[in-house]
This record gives sequence, structure tokens and C-alpha cells, in this order.
Amino acid sequence: MKKIVGIGFAVFVISANAFPIVIEAKGQYFSPSEKSFKDIYGGGWMYGGEIGFRITRHLDFWVSGNNFSKKGKLTFTLEETKLSILSVGGGLSYRLTTGTISGYTAAGANYYEFKESNPIGDARKGGVGFEGRVGVLIKIVRGLLVDLNIGYSYCKMKPADFDIDIGGIEAGAGLAVDF
Repeated sequence: MKKIVGIGFAVFVISANAFPIVIEAKGQYFSPSEKSFKDIYGGGWMYGGEIGFRITRHLDFWVSGNNFSKKGKLTFTLEETKLSILSVGGGLSYRLTTGTISGYTAAGANYYEFKESNPIGDARKGGVGFEGRVGVLIKIVRGLLVDLNIGYSYCKMKPADFDIDIGGIEAGAGLAVDF
């Protein structure tokens, strides 16, 4: 295990020297697209992070992880229910412009882990979904960026005896360090 961690760290360090890296902490307001999902939980804040690797002047490869957790009330019994959605994925982003203000568009695939717990029972399911977003990167000072973006995610799954789309509209901001 120590060898694998060491090799992974070495690859990261070599990559950092070969390709510029952007590390970002972000928060996004998530509004589910599914009405039943929205009725029980509403919208809320999702937090996560992203690492981007510059491939060319305009093209980046990114990997990210996000977490959305919320409590709600069941529709009929009004009993408390808890939800957690964890997503991990990656994709490509294309910078339309470069400079102090850079517009971009991004698309990728994520693995979503859905977990819901309430008096009726527990439901847990994983599935692959997709996301797309547009945004703008604003350079504050050398190496420090603000990311403002809006996007849409989609992941259809069947965690219990019903189908649900656990995706929706996401709008947020991030603070990034460009190495």
C-alpha cells in the first residue's frame, strides 16, 4: 500500500511540473429537477472540490467530488427523512478565452452514490450520470481565481421501488489556486 501511495504521489508531482494544475474548493446551490425529490427535500447547498490539469492553452481535464446532504419530511406521514448524495467524476472543460476573465464550458460523467434513511426503510443505490456547465474564471491576483458557474446534472436511478432523477440545476462559486 505504501508503494502505491508513493507512486501516486510521484505521478502527481511529475504531472504538476508537466501540466499546470488548478485546485478549487467550491459551493453550489442545488435545485433538484424531480418534483417529488423537491417536495421532500427542496434545494440546498452542495460542497466539494475539483482538480484541473491543463492539457492545452484552452483545454483542461478535471476530476471532482461533491456532497449534498439534507433532511426533509415524508410527504404523507411527515416523518423525518435524511438524504446524502455523493458524486465523484471527471471530464473536459474548454476555455473560450484566456486572460483576466475567461469564459468556459465543461462536460463530464459522474458516479453518484444515493443514500436515504427514514422510518419506512433505508435505500442505497449507485449510478452513472452526466453533467454540463458554463462559467467564468476571474483572476484576482496571480495564481488565485474565482469561478462562477451554472450547470445541470442528470442521473436516473431506482433506489427503491421507484425511478428518480437525482440531478438538477446547480449554480455556484469556487475559489481556485492555479499552480
